[in-house]
This record gives sequence, structure tokens and C-alpha cells, in this order.
Amino acid sequence: MIVKNFVEKDKYYDSVLLMRLAARLTEMDGIANVSVGMGTSLNKDTIHELGLLTDDGSAASPNDLVIAVSAESEPAASAARKQFLHLLLESGGKKTGRSYPTLDAMSRALHDRNLAVISLAGQYAGAEAEKALSLGMDVFMFSDNVPLEEEIELKETAHAKGLLMMGPDCGLSFIGGTAIGLCSKVRRGSIGIAAACGSGMQEVMNIVHKNGLGVSHAIGVGGRDLCLAVGGITMLDSIDLLDADPETSVIVLISKPPAAEVAEKILRRVKQCQKPVVVQFINSDPGLAAGSGAYISDCFENTAKMAMSLSQGKPIALESDEAYDKRLESLAKREAGQLAGAQRYLRGLYCGGSLAEETLTLAQKKLGPLYGNIAFDEAHRLIDSNISRGDCLIDMGAEEFTLGKPHVAIDPTLRIQRFAKEARDPETAVILMDMLLGYALCEDPAGRMEQPIRDAMAAAKAEDRHLCVITSLCGSDLDPQGLSAQEKILKDAGALVMQNNGEASRLAALIIAFRREALTRA
Repeated sequence: MIVKNFVEKDKYYDSVLLMRLAARLTEMDGIANVSVGMGTSLNKDTIHELGLLTDDGSAASPNDLVIAVSAESEPAASAARKQFLHLLLESGGKKTGRSYPTLDAMSRALHDRNLAVISLAGQYAGAEAEKALSLGMDVFMFSDNVPLEEEIELKETAHAKGLLMMGPDCGLSFIGGTAIGLCSKVRRGSIGIAAACGSGMQEVMNIVHKNGLGVSHAIGVGGRDLCLAVGGITMLDSIDLLDADPETSVIVLISKPPAAEVAEKILRRVKQCQKPVVVQFINSDPGLAAGSGAYISDCFENTAKMAMSLSQGKPIALESDEAYDKRLESLAKREAGQLAGAQRYLRGLYCGGSLAEETLTLAQKKLGPLYGNIAFDEAHRLIDSNISRGDCLIDMGAEEFTLGKPHVAIDPTLRIQRFAKEARDPETAVILMDMLLGYALCEDPAGRMEQPIRDAMAAAKAEDRHLCVITSLCGSDLDPQGLSAQEKILKDAGALVMQNNGEASRLAALIIAFRREALTRA
């Protein structure tokens, strides 16, 4: 095995594009590992940690593209470089817009620009965001690793100028009908959303879309916005925007539990809203929002249902946990009845962090605490996220899995490998997975999982086991992957495809509960 670094001088490319294209190289014969990025100090440190940095890569400047490859041979490495450059050329050939070397040059040429999308190494992103704000542009910042004090300064500047600073570490937004970042395409409508968790916001957007309604704007505020230091600046600005927006009739706010002082500040603003507001603080005390006048939700499906009812002036009617279980009971008993031997555990393998947290919230009601890398209590945090324990849920989009590699929602290779490992475990009863659709995400996530699912089920059957695979698709019929086509692939492979993540989570937990009962009686 050899390691090669190919340096393309003075060629800058967006990090999201590089991640997507690098994922394609891992499918090539003779390629063991790949890391592609601009030659910044941070990127070179990451490549070094992966064991892929050579002297050539070390000498690269921040303006140079570094293609780092671990391959079986020199020809295989050279073929990977050639293929990557071809993919870059191909992606550039599909662009129909104009390009400019700097924001200043763009500003001189265009007078109707109003939004800057920034995807740079964190150490450079802040300066470009500051320029965009000075030019009167809202900012969507995909970049992470931006210093906290810099985030605060940018958000305070944006607030003073009446602009939005979405991010840092903002995965997606949907502004005026345009999907930005790793986002689904949905129809426009009257439901406005502001969220500090990307996959959760996308889930609500898609449930609304599937039910024939639409979204006015969905504003990602960034994962740190509701921490004590930042103080919810962009969330508060987003509430102001949506409350004043004539196209928005209902406001939805989604976040992990905010800092107590920030929650109080947000809820004081909610109380002043002229429009109904639905609040979902994942795994938080329902009493937190008492007295704010908000409608409180505990899962994404209920959040969407509340917003849809309010937007249509209809009474809110939610399905109780007991009614939900009753509806899924027959299917759950059928699956549990086919389990055999030592099969007893749920294993969740997730792309979306907030979808994973929703599953923890719902499943623990029936099963008790789950182990995992994002478990709600330290006693159930895995020491090694690569080794499952008991009923277990892994967020494979966490930094420990994405360091120097594309996110698993872009390149599912790591999840496919983990799926095969969990499927071989004789104690595994149910494997639960989300599938994220949308722009800049894996072009065919179901297709990539199809054969692994078929192989795992066949192997289990040969050992007199029944492997239950449950999935949900977070996407719409307007997404480039094709929602119905993705669903058919998974169903044909033998997976159970549920309407949303909440339904999939409830079914998985119910199957394990029935299995526990059977083992107790045995």
C-alpha cells in the first residue's frame, strides 16, 4: 500500500463539492482511503491524522488543492487523481452561473445579490462573512471550526444591520423556495421554521410537504446559537423575520435544549408573537415553555401536525402513544415473533444527529436508556463508539466518524461497513436507519444499501435468524434522488420503510419490547 499526495496549484474549490466528489473515489478499485481539501493548516492536520500526508501535501498553500490517496499501487493512485480532476471538470461544466474571484468583484458586477453561501476552512470563513455582511448580504455559513468569539461578533454585526447570520456549522436552510446546503426541496407555503438542528428541521419540512402543505422559509441558525455565550441571536432575529413575514402564518422553533437563560429569552419573544408558535426543544422538560403561549411538541411528527393544523385553522388532534402502539402492534408482533436464539437488541445507525436524538427520546419511553455516542446520560455513553452494547444508537454523522472524511449522508461507506458488522451479531434483532435525501447528499443512498441489506438478511436466514431492518426516508418527491424510487429499492431489498423517523423509532422499540416479553416467558 502506498500514500500519494497530488497538489493542484492555485485551484480553489468549495468544501461541500470536494466532500461529494471524494466519496466517489472510495468506490474505485485499489483505493483504500482518500482525503481531499484545500492546503490549509487545519486540513493538513486532518490529513496527517489519517496517515495520508506526505511532504508534497505539507508544502501546499491554502490556495492549493490537495488530493491525498492511500492506494495499492502507483497506477491506482494516479487513476484516482485523474478521476477526481475529471469529476471536478464535469461538475464545473454543469454550472450555468458566473463566477468571481472575490466578493468585492462579485459586488461590483452584481447589484441584486442578497445572500452569500460560505463553505471555507473555519479560520478563513469569518473574514469572508464579515465582507458579505458589509455588502448588505445575509450569510449562510456551512463552515465549522469558527472561533466562538468570532461567531458572536458576526451575529451581533448581522443583527445591527438587520441581516441574518445563519451558522457557522449550518447544514441547511430553505429561503424563499431555494434549498441551500444539504437540503430537501419542498413546496412553498405558510409554515415558517427556525431551527438549530438540520435533520430535524428537514424532517418537519418533509412531513409538511408530504401532507400537501408548504414552507415559507426554514432558517438554520447554527448548532451553537442557543448556547449561553451566543444567546440565541439568530434564533431571535429569525422569529422577528417570520413574525413580520406576510407569507408565514405559523412559526415553528426546533432546538436541542437551550441554555436556561437563552430559553427564557426566546420564550419571552415567543409570548409577544402575533402568530401561533410551535416549540420543540428535544428531550427537554415540557414545562420549560409553560406560560409562553407556545404549543409544545415532543417529536417531529407532532411538530409538523401542530403547525399544519394551526395553518389551516383546524383543531389540533394528535395520536396518543397508546394509540400509536395499537396501530403498530400487529406488525411489531409479526416481526418479534420471527426473532430467534439470542436476538434481543436494537441497533440504530444514523446520519442525522437530531433524528438520532428523537429516536432516543421515543425509544427510551418503552425500553429505558439506550447506549450510544450521543446517549442522554454519561452512564450510557459508549467508551468506544465502534463497539455496540445492548440496545444502542450511533450517530455516524458525529465528528469522530467524519474527521477528514465525507459525512455518511454524502458517502455511506462507513455506515454500510457498520451495518454489516451489526447484522452479523447474533444478538442483533432490529437495525434502524434514517436516509437523508436532498441536494448535495448521496445520489442514491437506498441503492448503496440495497445489496448489503439483501446479503445480511440472507446470511441471517442461513443461521435460522430473522434480521429486521427498519428505515425511514427524510426527503420529498422533488428531491433529485426520487423519493418513491428510493422507497421501492428499500422495500424490494426486504426493509420495512416507515412514513417518518418517529414512526420507525416507535416500531423498532415496540418490536424489542415484545421480544423482551417473549424471552422473559421462555
